[in-house]
Amino acid sequence: MALHIGRRRRETTETTPRRPLWPRRTAADGASKTTVVQRKPRRWRRSRHNPVSTMILSAGWAAAAILALGMLLTWGDANPGNTLVDAVLDAGRWLATPFHDVFTRSDPDEQLYINWTLAGVVYYVLARALSWMTRF
Repeated sequence: MALHIGRRRRETTETTPRRPLWPRRTAADGASKTTVVQRKPRRWRRSRHNPVSTMILSAGWAAAAILALGMLLTWGDANPGNTLVDAVLDAGRWLATPFHDVFTRSDPDEQLYINWTLAGVVYYVLARALSWMTRF
């Protein structure tokens, strides 16, 4: 619905029939046969991930998952002397190195949560974009 400012409708008493956009076919025109056209699905639906695209997306998911697991272990006060906890936190520290002091807070845990969340989001978005670019 459009808003027309300053325009007035012409007031007519007679109504003119609207002309159709395209003429209708009659049976005499050969419209008695109906043909069904099979359309291809849209490009984004029919294109599947290739192996390179899948590996890029998997790497982004893995980086985001490691960072999220590290934040969860820090939040839960996990024992850093444990080998598994230490490995996850070391991998998370390495992944979050470019985002180390983006935001500084007085509480070190809060700083870790903010910076590692930012790192996880950036890794996921970057992997998603690269995966999409290598898909076609």
